[in-house]
Amino acid sequence: MKLRLVAVCAMMLFGAVQAHAMPGYGYPQSQQQQEVGPDTIIREGLTQLLKFLRTKEQRNPMQITAFLETVIAPNFDFDYMAQWAAGPAYRNMSGGQRQAMSQQVKEMLLGTLTKRLSSYEDQDVRFYRPRRAGRNEVKVSVGILNSGGYPAKIDFRFYHAEDGWKVFDVSANGTSALAYYRQHFSKQLRDNKGQRRGHRG
Repeated sequence: MKLRLVAVCAMMLFGAVQAHAMPGYGYPQSQQQQEVGPDTIIREGLTQLLKFLRTKEQRNPMQITAFLETVIAPNFDFDYMAQWAAGPAYRNMSGGQRQAMSQQVKEMLLGTLTKRLSSYEDQDVRFYRPRRAGRNEVKVSVGILNSGGYPAKIDFRFYHAEDGWKVFDVSANGTSALAYYRQHFSKQLRDNKGQRRGHRG
């Protein structure tokens, strides 16, 4: 259930948003006016997503995948997510291996989202004020109000890159997508090492 929440929550981060940045992130006013703040990305992106889902009576997985690829992917730093998921092993990877791992993380996230969004049931959402989590990090939280249930708390962790704010982790009720990917790839690495030892034996 927790992993399902992590997957569903990431549906909210969408959109190349045409809006002014929210003030107060510690950057010069001229830069603020050119940028979109993390909370605005979440709000405006969710509006695009809900409009897309509510106008599709039969949600074709290929259409959803194309929508996510176009709108969600640019807002995530999949390279960082891959680096964190790989842990110390990342240092020994070639450029091609790193690129392949980044692509795998992206496919895992978008693939899970496609599956979950295909059964979207018009849930309501609640937005919370963004919070500073570090010198270059902002956390934006959203509540997903399930029917008759307590809102699931979704946390989006942003950092400020050269081309704007990027998401590098998503957590649902304390369960981190990054932590899940790290466990996944760690197990994959152990399994591969075991297979190689088995062949040598």
